[in-house]
Amino acid sequence: MITRLAHPTRALRAGFSLIEMMVTVSMLGIMVGMVAPNVSKDISHSRVNSAARVVAGDLEQALSMAGRQRRPVRVVFDGSAKEIRLIDRVTGNLISRRALGGISEYKLYSVAGSPSTVDLLPHGVATASTIVTLSAGGYSRTVTMTRGGHVRVSP
Repeated sequence: MITRLAHPTRALRAGFSLIEMMVTVSMLGIMVGMVAPNVSKDISHSRVNSAARVVAGDLEQALSMAGRQRRPVRVVFDGSAKEIRLIDRVTGNLISRRALGGISEYKLYSVAGSPSTVDLLPHGVATASTIVTLSAGGYSRTVTMTRGGHVRVSP
């Protein structure tokens, strides 16, 4: 016995209609629009947190280097260039330069050090307490270093 389909054209039709595709794409666009601001904020926080950890490590490295070489190391915080430089205070040679602005992977909006220059002496003491503020996208972190050489990252 041969059976016939009630609507033979329905059996041959495959795929989605234009309206179904437009609804799906619209819903996908709405979901991406809701998630994008949170992802951007998270990326900005991650960059600032990473930069703060790197700056703290650089300060600790400079303290260690001053003691190892038995020569003072100068740390310069350049807010306009958004970088931190370590300089041998005796010879004036550049030891290292850390870019934190738009050309680096951190892309910070602001790098401020107070004071802008501090010398780290060979016996593990700094000439001044130091506060470095790093910020991007409305989020900031502070790296502090005491005169005794204790470095800490705080919100």
